[in-house]
This record gives sequence, C-alpha cells and structure tokens, in this order.
Amino acid sequence: MTTGTKSFSTLMVSVVLFGLAGSLVAVMVPPYFATGPSRPPFAVFLMAGVVTVLLTAGLFAVVDRMGMGFGKTALALAAGYNALIATVKLGLAPAALYEANQEQSFDAGIADPNSAWFYLGVGSAVLILYVAVFCVMYAIFRRRFRRRAEAQASAAPYWASSGVGSPEAEEPGNRRGVIMVVVGVILGVVLIAGISLWWVPVFFVGLPALAYLSYIFTTFGAVIVIALGLAAVLAWMTFDKVERRAAGLGDATLLASFFWMGLALILLYHVMWAVFLLTLVSIWPFQTYTPK
Repeated sequence: MTTGTKSFSTLMVSVVLFGLAGSLVAVMVPPYFATGPSRPPFAVFLMAGVVTVLLTAGLFAVVDRMGMGFGKTALALAAGYNALIATVKLGLAPAALYEANQEQSFDAGIADPNSAWFYLGVGSAVLILYVAVFCVMYAIFRRRFRRRAEAQASAAPYWASSGVGSPEAEEPGNRRGVIMVVVGVILGVVLIAGISLWWVPVFFVGLPALAYLSYIFTTFGAVIVIALGLAAVLAWMTFDKVERRAAGLGDATLLASFFWMGLALILLYHVMWAVFLLTLVSIWPFQTYTPK
C-alpha cells in the first residue's frame, strides 16, 4: 500500500467518524428540548446547525493536519461551502418545514411526512441534485487538468512524455475501460427497470420531493437559495484551487481525492438530515390530512 493510499484511507475514516458524530448530534439534540412545547423551538435547529458546522470545521482542521496536499486556502473554502450545506440541511430546511406546517397541514395523500418512506424518497431526489452539480464541477475541472497535462506533455521530449512501456501509463486506460463497463451495466439495469417500473420514481421519489420543496420554499425559500448559491460558488472556487495545485504537482489523484471526499460529505449530510427529521417527527409529528 502506497503512502497516498494510506492517506486517502485515513481521510475516509475521518469522514466516516464525522458522519457518525453528526448523526449522534441529530439524534441527541431534539430530546433535550422535548419537554413542554407542542412544536420544536428554534433553538433545536440552531443547536443542531451550529454543532454540525463546528464538526465540519473540526474535520477540515484534521484534514489540514494530515497533509493531504489540498492547501490551506482550498480547505478553508471547502469548510465554508460544507458549513453552508450543513446549515441548510440541519437548520434552515427543517425549520422551514415546521414553519410551513403552522400555516397549513401537509397532504399525507402523496406521502406521509411523518414516515421514513417520505424522507427516503425526498432524500434520494435531493441527493441526486446535489451529486449532479458536484459531478459536473468535477468533470469540468478534471478536463481542465487533462488539458494542462497534455500541454505540458507536448512540450516535453517524446521519451519523457510518451510513457511507452510504462505500466503507470497503461493503468488509467484499463481502469477507464472497467469503469465504462460497470457504468454500462448499471445504466442497462436502470433502463430495463425504468421501462417496467416507471411509476416507482414518480410516486415514491418525484412527488414527495416536489411536496417537500414546495413546503420549504414557501417559508425560508429565499434564504435557502442564497445559502446554496453561495455554497455552489465556494465549491467552484475550491475545485479551482485544488485543480491548480494538482496541475502544479502533476498529481491527478489530488483532484480525485478531493472529489471523493466532497461526495462522501454530501451523502453524510443527507443521512444526518434524514436522522434529524425522523427524530423530530417522533417527538413533534407534523399536522397532516388525507384527501377523500
């Protein structure tokens, strides 16, 4: 195992521990305020959001001490956009749901917002949106990195740039072929399943997600849009810093490591969000109605 592989493994362990700590916060904070009020006080969302942001800052401080090579500026920017995501997921979005429920009862005919199935469907749809944006950013900066590498290779002598007979030069192509096969199989399975089960994503993912978005955007919509827009800008700036540093070092794994770390964090924030809301509704269920 190389040093880089060990560092990445340590990074992933740190990210997993961060996820466990955040999920523990999501479970423990609501019961602390459970006595008395018929709805969760704003302090629940404030405490959950602040603690998660502090955990995020602590994680990136640990990553900085690990010496992964991302650079302090990139890590500061990454901590910023992740803190904004944490604020939305653990603070603004749950608070917006309860605020909307004060004005109207939620339609349980589409999906019961007090059930785990609702958050599974909504979480899947919203997670896809987050991941899609993050993957597009990564694809753009990976392409830019390759262009830099090709420009540097074309300026070098043939014997230094061709990599003829080098296993390291052949490995990316082989890996790319395996990835393409796996992606093709997955797409084929999804296509076959989608033709016969098209109604599943519509009724169990699409409709609950639309209902959820309509609830939160009727209350704190503007603030959430601004926070997520700023998070996207900071994520773009972070990718830019990491790509420039990777190009300067000639290390493509640096950009890939940042991508996988960011992807894992996005997934963990969604897990924390689902755990937090399921804990909340177990104490303060939403008011719902079922159309007849």
